[in-house]
Amino acid sequence: MKENERGSAYETRGTLETDNRQERTMGNTRVLGEPPRTSGNLKPTAPAVHRELAALRVLGTSVTQVSAVKSAAESDLGFKLDLITLDGAAAQQRGALHPESFDIYDQWFHDLDLIWPTGSLQPLQINRLERWNEINELPKTGRLSAEHMRLAGSDPSRQLYVQLDGGLSNVPTEQVSMLPTVHNADGFAVLGDEDAVSWGALLNPKYAGRVILQSDPAIGAFDMLLALQATGQMRPANMADLSLPEIDTLIAHLSRLRSAGQFNRIWNDESEAIEAMMQGAPMIGSLWWSGAIRLKAEGIPVRMVVPKEGCRGWFGGLALAAHLDGRERDAAYEYLNWWLDGTPGAILARNGAYMANHSAVREKLCPEEWAFWYEGAPASVEICDTQGRKIYAAGQVREGGSYYERMSKVVVWDSVMTEHNYLMRRWAHAINQ
Repeated sequence: MKENERGSAYETRGTLETDNRQERTMGNTRVLGEPPRTSGNLKPTAPAVHRELAALRVLGTSVTQVSAVKSAAESDLGFKLDLITLDGAAAQQRGALHPESFDIYDQWFHDLDLIWPTGSLQPLQINRLERWNEINELPKTGRLSAEHMRLAGSDPSRQLYVQLDGGLSNVPTEQVSMLPTVHNADGFAVLGDEDAVSWGALLNPKYAGRVILQSDPAIGAFDMLLALQATGQMRPANMADLSLPEIDTLIAHLSRLRSAGQFNRIWNDESEAIEAMMQGAPMIGSLWWSGAIRLKAEGIPVRMVVPKEGCRGWFGGLALAAHLDGRERDAAYEYLNWWLDGTPGAILARNGAYMANHSAVREKLCPEEWAFWYEGAPASVEICDTQGRKIYAAGQVREGGSYYERMSKVVVWDSVMTEHNYLMRRWAHAINQ
């Protein structure tokens, strides 16, 4: 896809209002600057110019922008954060069109196909990422281990390293596009049916009016494709990169199902999916683990299915806006390095997500939590979320097993296809008809 075509993908969605740096309202707790200069008699010759560090603006989604992470970061780092929390598509649009409105981009690696060509982000220097060597092989090579095959779609390694020509690839260099952080293997959620084990259940007429679907085609289209493939209705040559006729076939199925009333809601923001699930059983469809944890904490017995056909994988990361320099950039690197110190990884483990460097996370989880979340062991104690609310009883196991068991079930990564503009236009028309 040409660079200008990627940019045009956002122009059809309208323009978001941006936050100007002068409009920040959060307090500042950290002052950066040199001490006053003195003359030979040790008396100040002129007052030093101290410039307070304004709150760093972090653009992302509800997956990682949780209050516990913000509070911990501000406490540990000594400066304020201004979280700009949008749905995935809106964050992508803002990242591409309004780079001056944020300082740090907290999103998914597959977004880089759209964001990187716009020049909104700057390369990260690996020598400034203090725990880089602790990050596991998955984001660096696209494989859990040498024995595993690379999968279809935007595995993070394909967009990780910045090349001499400014492009991205899996060839190692001294610069990267994003710092790999949280990731997961997603299936679908079900409420009220213990027999659903296949993606094909999303198309079952018995769930008419009770299916929820993610609206972003870089995510929701794969849930649909996996369901259509499971039921034998589509056999794309490359699920992660459909041809134009294959996109037409996908949209025809989507339109037919929508007209037949199969969908309860096609959601943009995770809160919409949670609201739909709270209507009660039966409900089934696209839901992220962070949403499932919130439902479990409310006592709603949602089950996250690991489908027999395999899971859809995603990988998140942190990047710096192109305009950042000086003290603001130094502070942003501190924030990125803080993400690898184990604290945010422990918080997000309790939200169902994995972190790229396991060793640091293990130090911040209690042994029982580590065994449950990462090793797939039955809970030896009650497992709680970040607010201390019970989400799993003693004896229960996380759906799908250990980290390696769950991530090895990924069969396709969330992706921006070559014909993304065409898919997006047709997808948007179908879901809004």
